[in-house]
Amino acid sequence: MLKLIKCEFWKLKRKGLFKIALFTSVLFPIFNIMLLSGGDLADVMSSVREESGFLLLIPMLVIMAANLFFEEHDNDTLKNLICVPVLKKRLVMAKVIVLILFSVAYELAGFCISVLLAVAQGISLSGWGLQLFLTFCTGVLLWAAALPCIILVVWCNRSYIISVIIAFFYTMLQYALHLSDAIMMKPLGLNIGTFIPVPIIFRWLYQFKVPEGKIMTEFYNRFSPYFISTPVVFLILAAEAAVCISLVIRVYQKQEV
Repeated sequence: MLKLIKCEFWKLKRKGLFKIALFTSVLFPIFNIMLLSGGDLADVMSSVREESGFLLLIPMLVIMAANLFFEEHDNDTLKNLICVPVLKKRLVMAKVIVLILFSVAYELAGFCISVLLAVAQGISLSGWGLQLFLTFCTGVLLWAAALPCIILVVWCNRSYIISVIIAFFYTMLQYALHLSDAIMMKPLGLNIGTFIPVPIIFRWLYQFKVPEGKIMTEFYNRFSPYFISTPVVFLILAAEAAVCISLVIRVYQKQEV
């Protein structure tokens, strides 16, 4: 399995998209630090986890997944791999592991850039340990949030353009749903608010924000009953990730070689 993961990683690294994706991890932190007229490290890091993570990382993961899953078909190498033999299940798992490693690395790259910018701006690094923990966890959770869209991409088995379109609409829909009180302000249970990935991650993240000003304090107090703990959010998204990976394996196995 380790050799397969290395092979998938080197295939991805050869793509120009890999370098472009890593470069985008610094964009929002730079823009955010330029707009801040104060604040602390948590304010700087919010752009890494929210804007950069939810708006850029999720579609990047889906597009990279399309590259990984389509490459064997494009180069007609899947038959050779199966003859080795390499099980399709192991191929899927190797690709999925590469994606989670990239997701965490993307978030941590944004964290490092944010810390350097904060030091350059004279911003206190107080609470950096919590921010590192939240950033690492967000990288794992965003990987899980991208998996339902990856199922669609693998199932459609079409062009990269279709994959980009699917990724764009999935990201915009998920991000828009977290703005809906009808989705966000739901108790845990058998309801749509519990199982949509991006809103559930925001319900976990919001509890770590320090409310400033009357409006933010009122929002915090109104929303606080719907906060989700770290173990719960990981439990929900781990279960969803397991289901999604199983479905990806089934779809990939049924596709013609």
